[in-house]
Amino acid sequence: MVEIISVYMIILYSALFGVFAKLTDLLSEHDLKWFRGSSILFGILWGASLALLIKQNNFLANFWIAILIHWIFRGKIDNISHGLATSIVLLVFIWDTNFVADWVLLLSAFFVFIIFGLFREFRYIKSNIFIELNFHGFVLIIMLLVFINADYWIVLLSFFVNTIFYQLTKKFGMLHKSDKSEIVPQSL
Repeated sequence: MVEIISVYMIILYSALFGVFAKLTDLLSEHDLKWFRGSSILFGILWGASLALLIKQNNFLANFWIAILIHWIFRGKIDNISHGLATSIVLLVFIWDTNFVADWVLLLSAFFVFIIFGLFREFRYIKSNIFIELNFHGFVLIIMLLVFINADYWIVLLSFFVNTIFYQLTKKFGMLHKSDKSEIVPQSL
């Protein structure tokens, strides 16, 4: 059972995680520059927001840890900002003595994202709106919710909010990355 105040916090942390994860990516790899050290700062904020999110609910921890492991497996944790975020999340996760593995949720999320991710990387499937917006994740969660455990609704909510804010931040970043007036020399 998820308390109502917890739902609001899950929405907030999911939104922040989406924003900070994409900002970290834009600052680290996609030519968006704000200020010296901004990619490090947003990497820390990404890690902190995801760490706070996985502490809210065991189902969320299982799902988002599966996603994080899938990113590691696929080599997506490829710079210091991503490494900081991942380290923060894994340290918080390791210290969580209340974690209970939900193997159905954890492994199904891991394998669905691995399969679609690898198919996309090796161009076995074309990039389209279904792939870009991770609809395979929504389909998976809805199937698990309907056929396995109705309590997975909280995972669907978190993934939905995260996806919206990630995509909005991506659009924002694409609009502003070419604005030369915002570029600041950055050594980190």
